[in-house]
Amino acid sequence: RRQATIDGGRLALRMGILGRADVPIDQIASVGTMLWPWWAGLGVRIARGLVAFVGASGPAAVLELTEPTEVRTPLKWSATRIAVGAEDVEGFVAAIARARGVTPEPGA
Repeated sequence: RRQATIDGGRLALRMGILGRADVPIDQIASVGTMLWPWWAGLGVRIARGLVAFVGASGPAAVLELTEPTEVRTPLKWSATRIAVGAEDVEGFVAAIARARGVTPEPGA
């Protein structure tokens, strides 16, 4: 089960029982988008400096962080970027922008 919630100045990401990240909103420097490729796999995926929470290939939001943040993958992993697959990626990006006090650019 995937879940993303914004509450109390934090973005909480959950995927299954072992994948999770709790990111302070003020540590999100910027938010963009990318296409998550099918060959990169699904679930909680790790790469150099990146952790992805994705349930399907296709559009994903990418959070650029101001500093390394510890993420459970289920092992502890340090990430400076987090990719998030969402049913409504544009809505997710807009919600993060609102939480950061930033007006999202059209089409972002």
